[in-house]
Amino acid sequence: MYLIFSNIIINHLFLAVMTTQNWIALAGVILAVFGIIFAGGRLFERIGNIKEEINELKPDVKMIPLIKERVDVLWADRFTSSNSPVVLNERGLKILKESKIETLTNEYYAEIIMQVKELTPQNAYQAQEILIEVVKNLKNRDNCKAKLEEAAFVTGVDVDTVLLVAAINIRDKIIEDLQFKIGDIDKFAPPNK
Repeated sequence: MYLIFSNIIINHLFLAVMTTQNWIALAGVILAVFGIIFAGGRLFERIGNIKEEINELKPDVKMIPLIKERVDVLWADRFTSSNSPVVLNERGLKILKESKIETLTNEYYAEIIMQVKELTPQNAYQAQEILIEVVKNLKNRDNCKAKLEEAAFVTGVDVDTVLLVAAINIRDKIIEDLQFKIGDIDKFAPPNK
């Protein structure tokens, strides 16, 4: 009986104390809670949609390295001839002459060959590919940036193109210095190259 009486008193006091403003505030809190629950549901729905879209993109993302390789081959073909092994074409030779990049590769030749040796190529093709990457990394050296940018500006191409031309230009000397045969480049090249 005591519990029933205390509940009646508490309810009466609670209802008596609740003013219109308090009821409006309570309604606002209740609406806010429902709004948060609804928004959370929409958020989880969107997250689910994003997961589905990511799963749809996965096959396309896996193709990016293959596409990049094909684009790189097409890009390189603009400055080299597809002779075996690759040699500079007329445009590549013009870039070599106008850029004066040969002075840079002569200056850094000892470092370039040392870096290629450190990566231990097993054959002439690997040596060529490593050389291209080592020479390409010259653009990250502070003491080479200005020279490379000037060479690119003078020839009207980008720095990577100047560096590719430079690498192909010294490739034969590097391969011979590493005791490989230039004619073996194609022997070890992957079939799609």
